[in-house]
Amino acid sequence: MYMRASFDQQLRDLTGRLRGLAELAAKALELSTRALLDGDVAAAEEALDLGEQIDTLHTECSERAVAILALQHPVAGDLRFVFSAVRMSSDLARMGQLALHIARAARRRTPGELAPDEVRDDIARMGELTAGMARGLCDVFTEPNLELVTRVRSTDAELDAVHARLLGTLRDPAWTHGVTPAVDLALVARFYERFGDQAVDVAERVIFLITGRRPDGDPAPPERP
Repeated sequence: MYMRASFDQQLRDLTGRLRGLAELAAKALELSTRALLDGDVAAAEEALDLGEQIDTLHTECSERAVAILALQHPVAGDLRFVFSAVRMSSDLARMGQLALHIARAARRRTPGELAPDEVRDDIARMGELTAGMARGLCDVFTEPNLELVTRVRSTDAELDAVHARLLGTLRDPAWTHGVTPAVDLALVARFYERFGDQAVDVAERVIFLITGRRPDGDPAPPERP
């Protein structure tokens, strides 16, 4: 009984670190969006300061997963969770790094304008949607809930639509801000879009952990060491 209680505590500790990674990714994304829209260099620097925490927590997730595998010999659902946690931690860390790319882009253009009026609303919406996806994952790691995680996954459709609309604006002959700002904005928009894709990857793995099936309805193959 004691060994199982200790094992459960290790799993909770690993889940808590995944939640911490999701929280850092959300915070970095929110700060980066503020820096981008408001020319707030302090927000960009605050976001970039989170990079070391993201790297550290990612490493801790991997180390704890390895320790569980080495010392506890988990089976069935527990084994599936541990392998999934390693992959989810990589996705969450990547989300954090994508947010930092946005902060760097904002800092490079300060005090210039990186988000002209034509694209400002779309950038703001992409920031809102992606931050909401990351915050949704925080909630899921606090209390697994299929409805919440499905909502995170479904948000990606609107994100893709906003992304496509923004790219259309940048390609429009009416765009008057030059090639370099258009390229910078296209890259920033891509960072938001990839952030959302990584969040969907995490959501789909959580759906599998809850249901034992892939989101497309097919059983997933067993995890292998």
